[in-house]
Amino acid sequence: MLRRWLPVLTVLILLATACAQDDTTTAGSVGSSTTQPPPTAVTTTPAAPITIMAIGEGITQGEVGNSTYRCFLDAMLHDAGVTFDFVGSRQEPQDGEVDEYGCPTDFDPDHEAWFGAVAGGMETQKMTESVEALQPDVALIHLGGTDIWRQGDPVGAAERLGSFITDLQAMNPDITLLIGTMIPCRTPLPWCIEDYPVFNDAVASFGDLSTDDSTVVVVDMQTGMSTDLLRSNNLSFTDEGNTLMAARWMAALEESGAISTGS
Repeated sequence: MLRRWLPVLTVLILLATACAQDDTTTAGSVGSSTTQPPPTAVTTTPAAPITIMAIGEGITQGEVGNSTYRCFLDAMLHDAGVTFDFVGSRQEPQDGEVDEYGCPTDFDPDHEAWFGAVAGGMETQKMTESVEALQPDVALIHLGGTDIWRQGDPVGAAERLGSFITDLQAMNPDITLLIGTMIPCRTPLPWCIEDYPVFNDAVASFGDLSTDDSTVVVVDMQTGMSTDLLRSNNLSFTDEGNTLMAARWMAALEESGAISTGS
């Protein structure tokens, strides 16, 4: 009789042994997991802000009681989640104090713009010194209008602006340079009707000034910009015009690779 049940008993013994081994392994696994050290916390260093210097004349500097494209660009960069810092040796609008802008919101007022500045003049020497001292990642340059209406030489104004660009590259070889063309103007005088288009045509090729380390991008500030966006002085923008100008700088910042908004 025992011989008859021997195979069955053998199978049962084998099954019991296997179950006992599984229990031991499981117990060992649980026990070993409780003795593992806690995971190491991962820390990340916040990205350094991109530094942007706005270089120009009266349109860039702004006037007491009026806006400048800089306040709208500040808001756009914040809304896009870009970590940035406007830099420059100046903060105030023309003939005013830093709290006398007419911008709808607070903004970083640092800039390097001088009312009446001409390329190759005393002010551009100060601009070059600021670029050398502060080493901005990006410069937004809007110069040439004063040169044109003072001297009536749009080709010469463009050549001086080109020399200014290469001077900045010598001071900061890695800088990204965005060059704005002249905005529309509303006056029958020849410098507005004839010279601005000649200047803009000359500046259109400034992308050729790019180097292996310094990208130069020309930003069209005239096409599609209506003279209805100008203030009563016929030379600078209303809030709406400054908003559009800021949007074009914003698009150029992304096109150049200086910023990424994930759009």
